Amino acid sequence: GMGKLEVFNPSLGMYQPLPGTPQLIVLREQPVISHNLGATLRDLGEGVACIELHAKMNAIDDDILSMIELGLDRTVEDFDGLVITTEAEHFGAGANLFMVVMLAQNEAWEQLEAAGRRFQGLNQRIRYFPKPVIVAPAGLALGGGCELMMHASRVVAGSELYAGQVEIGPGVIPAGAGTKELLRRIVNPPMRTPNAVVLPFLQRIFELVGMAKVSTSAEEARQFGLLGPCDRVVLNRAHLTAHARQEVLALVSAGYQPPLPEKIYAAGRDALAALRVGIFMYQEGGYITGHEALIAGKLANVMTGGELSRPAWVDEQYILDLELEAFLSLCGEQKTQQRMWHVLQTGKVLRN
Repeated sequence: GMGKLEVFNPSLGMYQPLPGTPQLIVLREQPVISHNLGATLRDLGEGVACIELHAKMNAIDDDILSMIELGLDRTVEDFDGLVITTEAEHFGAGANLFMVVMLAQNEAWEQLEAAGRRFQGLNQRIRYFPKPVIVAPAGLALGGGCELMMHASRVVAGSELYAGQVEIGPGVIPAGAGTKELLRRIVNPPMRTPNAVVLPFLQRIFELVGMAKVSTSAEEARQFGLLGPCDRVVLNRAHLTAHARQEVLALVSAGYQPPLPEKIYAAGRDALAALRVGIFMYQEGGYITGHEALIAGKLANVMTGGELSRPAWVDEQYILDLELEAFLSLCGEQKTQQRMWHVLQTGKVLRN
């Protein structure tokens, strides 16, 4: 169970705990608070709750969202903090694409918008939650899995972390607060300096999302900006949950305060025009298809805050509305629906 790993000490003729080894927490041995097909809420002891994801590839669906919402509700009442993790091979391979494409084909736009708002709201709730929420991912953390990770109070990641915003593959853009979060992380800091030039930072995000870059390790995810300077990397995957619980306790004892809401730098129409020129050149050069140019154009619009006549610091909600609007309009495109089916059926990206 919770026992430490022990090693035989010949000089004392007895077993002793391995020094510096955190307790090994085996999730299935921890008490269950609530359970559904996608996730289980457990009590890790010492005032820490845990959501264990165990759906197939952990595609973020209603079960997982409901359990995280319940986990946050219960943490408010009964716990000091929450860990979100998995013992499956992959933390999360994005949103439930099958659900998205079915809703899109049935033109159930209100339902699709409600699902998008729910996921955005959940990620924002995690970010501003009064108690620490640690996300402990390993393996794939793609799309929605990556967005969930980026909204944690802290990330404690397995060193083998394949993270990225890969939504362009199925023909959409990050819309679970992911585009907002990349702007907050990559564009906001330099733009607090007077006379800073925004374009190189926008281009970094544009490449990350437009090329669907996936990190080959947790440290590379940090270089991409998907992990922050305070996020931790754990070499031994078996110790991930124990380290995550330890991080909750450390933040609690340090008097955890959630971050203050931050406005987002929206560069406006001049930057948007520059990005559009780049997209046009890529398409003319045959590097991207016409539909990919359309997707990139929608992404550029969200990233710059649209046709603002001059740069402005805008509320997060302004960007959240733009990213969801772009997502919904792309879901209505036949070529995006074709891309989604192709990913579902073959696991590969259709370049249409």
